[in-house]
Amino acid sequence: MTTTLVNNPIHPAGIQHLENEGHDVIQGPLEGDKLHQALNQAHGLIVRSGTTVTPQLLDQAPHLAAIARAGVGVDNIDLDACKQREITVFNTPNASTNAVAELTLTHMLNVARHIPHALPATKNGEWVKKDCRGFELHGKTLGIIGLGRIGARVATLAKALGMTVHAHDPYVEPNHPHTEKIQHLHDDPHDLAPLVDILTVHTPLTPTTEGIIDATFFQNANGIVVINTSRGGIIDEDALLDALNDGTVLGAGLDVFETEPPGAMPLLDHPRVSATPHIGAQTEEAQRNAATLAAQGIIDTLQGDPPETKLV
Repeated sequence: MTTTLVNNPIHPAGIQHLENEGHDVIQGPLEGDKLHQALNQAHGLIVRSGTTVTPQLLDQAPHLAAIARAGVGVDNIDLDACKQREITVFNTPNASTNAVAELTLTHMLNVARHIPHALPATKNGEWVKKDCRGFELHGKTLGIIGLGRIGARVATLAKALGMTVHAHDPYVEPNHPHTEKIQHLHDDPHDLAPLVDILTVHTPLTPTTEGIIDATFFQNANGIVVINTSRGGIIDEDALLDALNDGTVLGAGLDVFETEPPGAMPLLDHPRVSATPHIGAQTEEAQRNAATLAAQGIIDTLQGDPPETKLV
């Protein structure tokens, strides 16, 4: 019998799908000897961020042929060790595309309509109507850094609201289908600073993108809103706080942080910051999608047909 270890919680639809295909499913989270015993039987492994897949862990899994990350980031999986052992690794990046795009739009609207200030004040019995004159997204210019699946979805939603969209993505050619959603593709991300009313980033955190939105970027901006639902570290948090304090940045929407959880910090205390605890993929639909895509990928890989999102 084929055995799949699901060592971190996933949507029940994924478990059901595996069982319907005849898999013996072992559900975690397991640690220590129990984890090693389960891995000794496993042909497939599904994890989230709560399990770190190390070479030592893989040594306990002689039959393991496929690892699915039910989500996007795979920094908790030693890809080189998996490659050496000829273990296929894949993720489920398409599962949360719409969920993250909609959260991005939520943060835009929160900042535009002063929700971070209005919500707690109203709940505390204060009537701060005169303090909450905001702006409409219609007619504004949006800058997107990273025109992948999420960035492209954000562009579609923004255009539906009547926004003009500019973007930067060094990996997207001018004739790429995603460029049909934007007005102009820029070679340099700093070109966006003086042009846009709102900036949103949708790139992975790499040595190239770390701190790409920094003090120099803000020096060229004048009254913009900054949104990050991608990865902490892409925006320099100290530079962002300075820009909020001097008025260069009118507001910010943040779902991700350099350190998570961030704890108490001045940036979160700022009245023009809309903040959430990395909930981009936390929708019923996205969680179901991630689980079923991970399950199907394990099934396909063990049958010799790995998914398109194969990383190793």
